[in-house]
Amino acid sequence: MKRHTSGLLVLSIGALACLATLIADAAPQGNAGAANAAAAKPTPRLSDGHPDLTGMWYRRVAGPVMQRVGKSLVRVNNAPDPDGAARANYNPGTPKYKPQFLARVKELKDDQINVDPAFSCGPPGVPRIGPPQRIVQTPRELVIMYDDLNGNFFRLIPTDGRRHRTGIEPSAHGDSVGRWEGDTLVIEVRSILEDTWLGDNGLFHTADLKVTERLTRQGDTLKWEAIVEDPEVLMEPWKVAPRTLTLMSNTEIEEAAFCEDRGVADRATPDYHGNVR
Repeated sequence: MKRHTSGLLVLSIGALACLATLIADAAPQGNAGAANAAAAKPTPRLSDGHPDLTGMWYRRVAGPVMQRVGKSLVRVNNAPDPDGAARANYNPGTPKYKPQFLARVKELKDDQINVDPAFSCGPPGVPRIGPPQRIVQTPRELVIMYDDLNGNFFRLIPTDGRRHRTGIEPSAHGDSVGRWEGDTLVIEVRSILEDTWLGDNGLFHTADLKVTERLTRQGDTLKWEAIVEDPEVLMEPWKVAPRTLTLMSNTEIEEAAFCEDRGVADRATPDYHGNVR
């Protein structure tokens, strides 16, 4: 991935609100007819009979790389999306916090530019990192890889009956184990670092957070679902809006650009709260 290209465009700080709308997550999913055709294809399976989830399912369409110059920002990379993908907005929904925690959510939201760990290049955490981008599957385990705005990340998920590890330190993307329920892989995530957020706008959580993801392949489509449980601060489990992705061909996951290069525009205005994952 090229981090810089020629042809600098100087933008005022006041133009950042418009610029932020250019940064969205998308993949060339095609129209409804193409999606239905992809779902109608035979579902490939491993030798154990389980659906093979291997493949490239999602590629982030990152916004332009910015560099601060005085009171302006220089647009360093204005190359078009190499996949020609249509840009699409995604709204994961909002968890319902208990009344006594609403003030804290608002405080964190209002000061997100300063306190959101993802704005200082921290790992996004689960489920904030979003659906799988690249999956590699074996009969014993599954690896999910991400080209995230904050860098490259991976998750290793055993599917052979192993239990959650004990005595480990919490981590941004937690400790995951998977099990099959029919043709759906259910992933339980525990030991998620309390410093991460569930999403934008001050969506904090406690150390007792539990996330359950469900991956279902039908033909050349993959449905991702996630349920968030944190009874100490949430009134009820939060069902993240599901996403259905179409298998991508002739493309691969790439090495992420440095977070410091990608995130300048995000941190330059307190009005920016968009979920770009």
